[in-house]
Amino acid sequence: MNTIQILVLSLVGLIIIILLILAVPRKVNERVPSIEGLDRKVAEAFEKMNKTPPFKILRKRVISELKKLNPSGVILDLGCGTGNLIIKIVKAFSETEIIGIDISSEVLDIAKENVEKQVSNQDVTFKVGTAEDLPFPNESIDLIVSSLSLHHWLDPNKVLKEIYRVLSQNGKCIIFDFRRNSRRFFYGLLKFATKIVVPKALKEIKEPLGSLMAAYTANEVIKMVEQSPFKTVEITPYLAWIFLKLIK
Repeated sequence: MNTIQILVLSLVGLIIIILLILAVPRKVNERVPSIEGLDRKVAEAFEKMNKTPPFKILRKRVISELKKLNPSGVILDLGCGTGNLIIKIVKAFSETEIIGIDISSEVLDIAKENVEKQVSNQDVTFKVGTAEDLPFPNESIDLIVSSLSLHHWLDPNKVLKEIYRVLSQNGKCIIFDFRRNSRRFFYGLLKFATKIVVPKALKEIKEPLGSLMAAYTANEVIKMVEQSPFKTVEITPYLAWIFLKLIK
């Protein structure tokens, strides 16, 4: 079998897999809220997952979306976790000031360590705080990015009002999260990962499946944004994800 035949068969196989995934119906279930704060043990377990290929691909996808906005000024990573996305932002947008905020001081300790090891000569600061009560003055942030954090927010409507408050005029916000009504195939993958692959500390809190169960559907996000002060909104749902772009 020559190279062309192998490539054709591989392409056909990929198409068949995609069609099979699309043929599997979406899962419909009630939302189950998940925990928000993390201790050091769980934070370190999440950090191990953040080093895996799926999460690396995710960060590249988020950076790709940010580049379309040509960001400048102050960038806030809302729910920054262990700082891996911030490191990518630093490398992609070197002339910006970057702030990371998270509810967990243990998570931020790891984030600080990661940033100090991988980047230098960059204005990066971290703050402990909640999304519902952002510790920033009005119109002080130029761009906000939030990745896999929306499903943890205790009061999403209040958070969107806070985001609007702190954004500068014409400021932008990119929100990326799971989509709860994902294909059953994706649920199966995360269920397998939760039971077999992930570190013990995450198994004990039923992650990452718990985050998917706590996520919102596209329709729920649409209703959420309709109640917010934002007038310019772009919502892009994918197989298992949702991208939300808001402009003040």
